[in-house]
Amino acid sequence: MKNINDSALKERFILTNRLSAIINPSLLATLRLVKIDAGEYLMTQNTYLTHLYFLVDGKLQVERHNPNGTHAVYSFETPFSVVGEMELFSIKKSKAGGSVQALSDSWLLTLPVEAVKEHAMSDPAFLLFMCQNLSHKLLHNSLIHSSGAISVESKLRKFLLFKMQNEGATIQLEKRESLAAMLGVSVRQLNRALIKLAQQGIIQHKNKTLQVINPVRLSDFPADKSESV
Repeated sequence: MKNINDSALKERFILTNRLSAIINPSLLATLRLVKIDAGEYLMTQNTYLTHLYFLVDGKLQVERHNPNGTHAVYSFETPFSVVGEMELFSIKKSKAGGSVQALSDSWLLTLPVEAVKEHAMSDPAFLLFMCQNLSHKLLHNSLIHSSGAISVESKLRKFLLFKMQNEGATIQLEKRESLAAMLGVSVRQLNRALIKLAQQGIIQHKNKTLQVINPVRLSDFPADKSESV
């Protein structure tokens, strides 16, 4: 992680994301701009949170490694996403539940946790923003990760419908391995589901770009049945 001492760039990110409406002047004074390179970890699982991060450019992957050796991708974070709010609002001082890795070069505005606790935890504007951000993430997780008993196609349809709400009909997909891990399916199953939706005229996709052609049919979920790997 590198500190970026570019006050003009930092101010542009603050203005673009309207941070002055969320963070009071005392807290803004402690704000730093940092950069992490693609492949670098912002935080690792089971380490204590020292800073709250606002992603202003780039893309991050939130993942967890389980004791049995399995690996799960929980989410992909894009601007303007917050990293560390779960641990911030924990009743007890808690360790990070997962690791956060940069999928591309990423810029973040960061605040020391102790400064946040001192200046923001009774600030209505800050708390409202954090509640809205947490609500968005919980909705995403409930749609994606509570679907263990449904088909791969239905999981993919749910994911694409959620992405459409944020990105529109043209969606930038992640690497197939990462997306499959987040949906809890194999890459082969994911590829089959993508091909099937394309053959039905619901989507078009090339490389990492996917276009939803028929949103109505995308939301028409099939009767679920078990699938082979």
